[in-house]
Amino acid sequence: MIKLDRVVKEYTPGKPVVNQVSFDVGEGETLVLLGTSGSGKTTTLRMINRLVEPSSGQIFVGGKDIRDVAPETLRRGMGYVLQQSSLFPHYTVAENVAVVPRLLRWDARRMAERTTALLEKLHLPPGQYLNAYPAELSGGQAQRVGLARALAADQPILLMDEPFGALDPITRAHVRRDFRGLDEVQKKTVLLVTHDVTEALELGDRICLMDEGRIAQWGTPAELLLKPASEFVRTFFDGERVFLELGVVTVRDVWIQLSSVSPGKFGAILPAAASLRQALEAALSAGDGRVCIDNDGRIKWIDSGRIMDAYHAYKNGKHA
Repeated sequence: MIKLDRVVKEYTPGKPVVNQVSFDVGEGETLVLLGTSGSGKTTTLRMINRLVEPSSGQIFVGGKDIRDVAPETLRRGMGYVLQQSSLFPHYTVAENVAVVPRLLRWDARRMAERTTALLEKLHLPPGQYLNAYPAELSGGQAQRVGLARALAADQPILLMDEPFGALDPITRAHVRRDFRGLDEVQKKTVLLVTHDVTEALELGDRICLMDEGRIAQWGTPAELLLKPASEFVRTFFDGERVFLELGVVTVRDVWIQLSSVSPGKFGAILPAAASLRQALEAALSAGDGRVCIDNDGRIKWIDSGRIMDAYHAYKNGKHA
């Protein structure tokens, strides 16, 4: 769906801010561009919809070189979400959401139905918010409207530049959860820029970690955490390593290492696809400290100690 081939961007000759970047994003996949400020991730994103023109290299969207597509045509095929909601202050919520459908000449009924449906999914009651103006919204509400606007025309590609970065941590977690649960997002090709490691691991099918304009490593969250390609990649995640790794290793990954405890009375029942972090949280919150795992009909009761033992065994390579 999206492919970058040796893309370079220089604002000053000889000083690339994006340097020989190549990757591809498959249809329906979410790729996260992760890195610190100045790593080139936002510039990379902005080249895909031609807000910034590359100095060299090629970018393909849907198999077509984007240089062969008029910028306005290219952008109408993509949703775009910024860190700040960037809503038009003189437009109502309904008018803001319908901006792209209006450009695409949707009829009024179709626009109204789509707007109402998206607001409901994003927990903004239409009766309360359709005719509200951006100045009347909280930061989280405005960001939800921005998401609705990016999704309104149901384009196959969604570009997101630090979409939750301006929100406080609690609101950020809620909006991120609502975004992740949208059925519209599941079928889209999403390219997300963030500097938030937890966000990247939570939302990305694959992660492209950038450093000084280059790709340091790209792969699945588990590959970056458990098989770092360099010292930079390893140290990038060190501050929260155990917490993060528990989130990408599933119970099924360590099934062989998990020994059962006696059945509990209060523990939750989790599928084996749950992460070790989810299992650990469930066990710690249960009245008797145990959680039941269902692995396609095979049942084990485990506790927090067994979970951490299995995690360490997995880290040490004692897994089949």
